[in-house]
Amino acid sequence: MLSEVNKKGKRLFYQIIAVLSLIMAFVGVLVPGIPATEFILLCAWSSSKGSPRIHRFLNNNRFTGPTLYNWKNGKVISKNNKILSSLSMMFCACLLFYSNVNVYLVFFAISGMFVGFIWMWSRPEEVKNLTKEC
Repeated sequence: MLSEVNKKGKRLFYQIIAVLSLIMAFVGVLVPGIPATEFILLCAWSSSKGSPRIHRFLNNNRFTGPTLYNWKNGKVISKNNKILSSLSMMFCACLLFYSNVNVYLVFFAISGMFVGFIWMWSRPEEVKNLTKEC
């Protein structure tokens, strides 16, 4: 009995994470500086454990499906996504430079973007073909 309650509690916890991260991903599409891809990946992970319906929606969606497929098959980030992310980071860095924000906050934000930029461009751009030709 306790085990069943525990499983339902975990499932509810994963569902809440999935819904919140999906909402944040939609916000991230509209607001520069908020990452959408990371929230989609978090939603995919949590929905695989708690909500098959959301998981199917993400994998079958024309916007998120290819990205999730690439990530599952070699942690691939497409060149288009890399370029869009890089432009978004540069736009956010420019906004930070020209806003009245504390210099230390600007330094840490841009440092974080730089680390993310280096990591992102170190990822492969295409899913490797697993079948060998004769």
